[in-house]
Amino acid sequence: MSLRINGAFVSAVLAAVFAFALNPISVTASAPPVYPGAVATTRPVGVAMKAPPAQAKTYVTADSFAKVKAWYQAQLKGAQEVQQPGMQNEDAFLVGSAASGMVVLVQSYKGKTYIVIGPPI
Repeated sequence: MSLRINGAFVSAVLAAVFAFALNPISVTASAPPVYPGAVATTRPVGVAMKAPPAQAKTYVTADSFAKVKAWYQAQLKGAQEVQQPGMQNEDAFLVGSAASGMVVLVQSYKGKTYIVIGPPI
């Protein structure tokens, strides 16, 4: 094996180890938790700009967006939080890696807070 291939391999391994160290939930979590009291529902057209995969589950609660977001921030320590620029009523968390992880989308829509949990798009 050439030195260039060894360097690339070592870099890939270090990146994987580093990602695991920063995000241990990626290996241990099979599915993110559902917000307490949220009930399963059908995803309204105005929730999630891109249609999530068929395996995604949608939940709704009357609790505020801020309260639900804060709960997920506390529950999903180590998950990458992805906010859309200029969107104060939508937030997402990536649990695990992009290829095999799960996404938790929290969105305020028409006075309710929706939670969509599923694989990345």
